[in-house]
Amino acid sequence: MPTVMADSSPLERVFVNPIGNAVRCRRPEVPLEVGVSAEWRGDRREFAAADNGSGLDAGCFDRIFEMFRRLPTHDPYGGTGIGLAARKRIVERHGGTVRGESRPGESPTFSFTLPAL
Repeated sequence: MPTVMADSSPLERVFVNPIGNAVRCRRPEVPLEVGVSAEWRGDRREFAAADNGSGLDAGCFDRIFEMFRRLPTHDPYGGTGIGLAARKRIVERHGGTVRGESRPGESPTFSFTLPAL
C-alpha cells in the first residue's frame, strides 16, 4: 500500500470499517469477496474497498455518511450507524475526501483520498 501522511490509529479505523461492513452484510449464499485498491490521483492517493455483499440503494448515498443514520439493509445484526460517518470525519481531518458509488444490483464501492507523502 502507498505511504500517506496520517495518524495511524484513526486511519486503521478507516480501513477496517468497510471490511467489517462487508463481512456483516454479506450474502450467505455466495463466498465473501473483498477487494482493496490504491492508485494515484494527482498529488493524492485514492484507496477503494469493494465487496460482493448485499448492496445498497444508490439513492441512499446522500445520507450514508450522516452520524447515526441506519440505512435499510437485509442485515439481521444491526449496527450503530456511526462507522461511515466516523470514517468520513477522520479522512476529512487528514485533508482527504470520501465518496461512495453503487450500481443497481451490486454492492457499493467506498473510496477515499489522502495527501501523499
